[in-house]
Amino acid sequence: MPDHTPPPLGWDLTEPHTALSSFLGTLPAPPRLLALGEPTHGLDAFPAWRNRVFRTLVERHGFRSIAIESDSIAGLRVNAHVTSGHGSLDEVMRTGFSHGFGAVRANRELVEWMRDFNTGREPGDHLRFYGFDPPLEFWAPSPRASLHAFLSAHLDGVPVDAATLERLCGEDARWANPAAVMDPAQSIGDNDEARQLRRLADDLSTLLRTAAPGLAAQPGLWEAQLHARTATGLLRYHARLADRAPNRDRLERASALRDLMMADNLSAVAGREEERGPTLVFAHNAHLQRHISAMRLGDLRVEWWSAGAHVGTRLGRRYAFIASDLGRAPEKGVGEPAPDTLAGALMDRAGPATLFASRRLSAALPQPLVRRTDVPVQAGYFPLEARHLLLADGVLFVRDATS
Repeated sequence: MPDHTPPPLGWDLTEPHTALSSFLGTLPAPPRLLALGEPTHGLDAFPAWRNRVFRTLVERHGFRSIAIESDSIAGLRVNAHVTSGHGSLDEVMRTGFSHGFGAVRANRELVEWMRDFNTGREPGDHLRFYGFDPPLEFWAPSPRASLHAFLSAHLDGVPVDAATLERLCGEDARWANPAAVMDPAQSIGDNDEARQLRRLADDLSTLLRTAAPGLAAQPGLWEAQLHARTATGLLRYHARLADRAPNRDRLERASALRDLMMADNLSAVAGREEERGPTLVFAHNAHLQRHISAMRLGDLRVEWWSAGAHVGTRLGRRYAFIASDLGRAPEKGVGEPAPDTLAGALMDRAGPATLFASRRLSAALPQPLVRRTDVPVQAGYFPLEARHLLLADGVLFVRDATS
């Protein structure tokens, strides 16, 4: 007789192989990028679960790379360490991450495990590490380093020399001015030198693209392309900070530019890794979700399309997104969720960490569920809402997100 037992809503992630195999079986196509979000930064639980997920995906499902929300240029140092042993672990953790993520214990454990995995293996089977965030906070640094990187890309007919770049860039402190975020008059992003640099960066990027077939065998081409995206992106970002539009418009456009740069980096990773295996992507939910992102900056509410929304449009079914949420997080000031919220409804349906298929979960939940409001503003936690479940492929729910 046929088995009419309904499929499970979710799977206990303490058995990661069973949970991930079952979840991947619900997807319409094998993903090239499998994105795993976290609902806030600063909790150990989510990067720790990420490590368990990544290890299982590597050992059982052929994944050969990970991309995290960290400086893409600094991440080259991490990749050199995990693939070739360059630099000490302490040095790599200090210089290879942005946003303070080098101090996260789970990130150190990730780098150690990747290095151990790669030791003794053929280069084609190495795990690779990527940062996919541009090298900026809300303020942004000088484009100097990436512009100079063009000059070592084996190009003929480069329309600028190092001395000219130095003169136009000037002092780095002029660029990396946090006050420019809220005051366009403090930004140098639209002065004569910045405008000249934008034109030069565009010329250099175009030259690199037109020369790409002849450079395909060069080992540094992918990194040169990364520097090209970074330099042009940083200069666009600085120009946006210099815009005299109202702050809400400026910050929305700046946020949108940052996530577009993230998306371009992820697309490049997916292209580079296509023949080797899928990539796990890890970042805040707000950078990976398909629906429009929003946050408050003081009295301003800003909205923008995330990197995940862009990549999801480009890759279609080959992009999959697991949103994460939590029940309690005492160190963030987040207590027991109300029962009529999504988190409250999941408290009785989840173990310590449970991976759900979003569509099955959405169909099984009571209606309606309200938005969670017991979250301190400073927590940086954006609760998952039931209305967005159908725009995700999965949900990782952690009951107690404590250290």
